[in-house]
Parts: sequence; structure tokens; C-alpha cells
Amino acid sequence: MVRIIVEGDDDKKLLIALLRNLKLGDKNTLSDYFTTMGGKAKLLDFEQEKYKNISSQIELDKITKVLFIFDCDLEEDDKKCGGYEKSEECFKKLKEKLNWNINIDYYIFNRNLDDFLVDTITPETKHKCFTDFEKCIKLKEIKPNRKPISNLYRDLYPNKPYDFSHENFNSLKQKLTNLFNE
Repeated sequence: MVRIIVEGDDDKKLLIALLRNLKLGDKNTLSDYFTTMGGKAKLLDFEQEKYKNISSQIELDKITKVLFIFDCDLEEDDKKCGGYEKSEECFKKLKEKLNWNINIDYYIFNRNLDDFLVDTITPETKHKCFTDFEKCIKLKEIKPNRKPISNLYRDLYPNKPYDFSHENFNSLKQKLTNLFNE
């Protein structure tokens, strides 16, 4: 079985929608593939109890492949593991300390997840509308990431997922496809 380790519930919901879109995994038990860690700091902390549980399942051959998915966050929000390069370094230390003898892969969003998602909103008129709204309320002065916009989109369009055909999703879709098909 595969395991996808993510920061939190929003990540899990997004990825379940993407897995459904890709027709990967058992659609009735998609949630079972996930472990949510409760934030990036916990995801990158090898001493978490959840990792001990996963290690036990690996030893029993119940988990044979793991994919970590998290965003890089802004460097000003996380001096230790913020930004892509530092996130990657922190992940490599985690992988080394976990010392799991199975196939382990990772995907780091190249920016904050909310910024990534807002850039995938289609059609262009909706994206322009949200961009104009951001400028109007001077969002960057209030909050450096785009979480308010991604939350607004999710609330206004609960049945319309992000455009999974957008090129931003291509490498993530490839990682998920490899995870389930290799």
C-alpha cells in the first residue's frame, strides 16, 4: 500500500480531489492513503509519533511506498525550513533520520500552496477578478500569502475544483501517477 504524507486537512482534500480526477486509487478509500501531520514543522520532525506508527507498518510490509507532499512556505514565515532550497534540505535530513528501507519520494510546491492554487483558477476572467480584488484590498500588505483568495474561491465555488489540467499540476500529477502505478 502507498502512503501520502501531507501537512494538513486542506492539503488532503485537494489531493483527494486530484486523485479522483486522475482516477487513481480506490475511490471509496482515498482518505486511507493519507497521513496528515498538523503542519510543516511536524511533517519535518522525525520524532513525531505518527512516524513511529508508519515505521511499524513498513516493517509489516503494509506500506511499501511513501510520497511526502508539502509547500515551501515563505522564508520570512519560516527561517529554518522556508523557501524551496531550505525545505528540500530539511526533507533530506528527515528522510535520513527516518531511515525507511522503501521507495520514498517527495513533492514540494515551489511556493506557498495558496499562491500555487490561485494561479490555477480559470477561466481567466475569474483569475483577473480575484487579482483585481487582491489589489483593491491591498492583500499583500495584510497577508503575504494568498490564503484569503484561495479560501474565497473555495467558498464561492465549492463544486468547481481548481483546474487540474493547468500546467502547474503536471509534475504533481506525474508523482501521484508514479506512486500508484509503479
